[in-house]
Amino acid sequence: MSQKILIAPNAFKYSLSAVEAAKTIKQALDSPDLNLKYELLPIADGGDGTIDILNFSFPKSKFIKVRVHDPLMREIESLWLLWDENTAVIELAKASGVALLSKDELNPFWANTYGTGELILSALDKSCKKIIIALGGSATIDAGAGILEALGVRFEDKKRNKVKSGGGFLGSIEKIDLHHLDKRIKDCEFHMLCDVSIPLTGEKGTIQRFGTQKGAREGEKIILENGMKHLAKVAKQYTGNDFESAPMVGAAGGVAFSLKTFLGTKLFGGFSYLANLISLEEKIKNVDLVVTGEGNLDAQSLMGKGVIELAKLAKKHGKKVIALCGDYDKNINWREHYIEHVIEIKPENLSLEESLKNTKNLILSAITQNSHLFVNF
Repeated sequence: MSQKILIAPNAFKYSLSAVEAAKTIKQALDSPDLNLKYELLPIADGGDGTIDILNFSFPKSKFIKVRVHDPLMREIESLWLLWDENTAVIELAKASGVALLSKDELNPFWANTYGTGELILSALDKSCKKIIIALGGSATIDAGAGILEALGVRFEDKKRNKVKSGGGFLGSIEKIDLHHLDKRIKDCEFHMLCDVSIPLTGEKGTIQRFGTQKGAREGEKIILENGMKHLAKVAKQYTGNDFESAPMVGAAGGVAFSLKTFLGTKLFGGFSYLANLISLEEKIKNVDLVVTGEGNLDAQSLMGKGVIELAKLAKKHGKKVIALCGDYDKNINWREHYIEHVIEIKPENLSLEESLKNTKNLILSAITQNSHLFVNF
């Protein structure tokens, strides 16, 4: 009797999408010698790749292309997913993501989320009444000021001059004019998918945790942190809401904070939300083995990220998990986190740059070399 495998990888960052990774793993396992049955179910945790995995699981959904602005306000072509006639799924990273900038271009003082606001406007133009926004992968620390500006909110300094969007300008905001906020917003339900559960400010907040990878130097972090605290204070004056220390509001450089504060948006853990949509737990129940993977397994993977959350579900139903990765932290006992085998696809003598270019072939080779792990489990 053939054994059945669920192939459910996350994206391999900077190389393969979750869908591409799933198809590659399937190709490697598609051998008469192995005699396996399999189902593909690529996953995401509320960041990059969210709309791709939903389009894969729901092929009647369709991508809508639109011209928007990137984090540095350059015009680009982006897209969002029309899931059904009333529901849009927007990936913040498609307009305001770190992958859209080179390392030298990272600048959290100037980078903003205006383009994501333009994606929301496009969805409203299509008469969507429910908008799901996946927040991971941002290049910004503007607390969603760019999104709100695109939707009609005006931020002013004490002289009533318009304040630019961007993390470096939050400390100048003294007045918030909500009179021209797009009126369609009130008839639309917003769900935000967060890939991290962090507050807005403080030692565990968005700037201390993710400022460096978005290009902030140590001295700049102080300015950004003070600006974020200032915005939270002003926002409370205008709305009466105080969400500065709430879980998940630090996601995407504070986007979750402002959209919850000003639009009443609901926040959800990204992985759990998406897992429910694609019926992940039901699929796990009906297989013998789960094969997953992502670019890097490390301490961050333990903080609500897809691969480990998937492994927890597999453990719940007594299923073993094999994880493929480019690199992993050897100081972590992955079996304690319900991963039976970790297969590192990157050879020691291969540079990161070369491995990113050859991820597909490395996965194929790694599975071939470890084919015994995928039978008799």
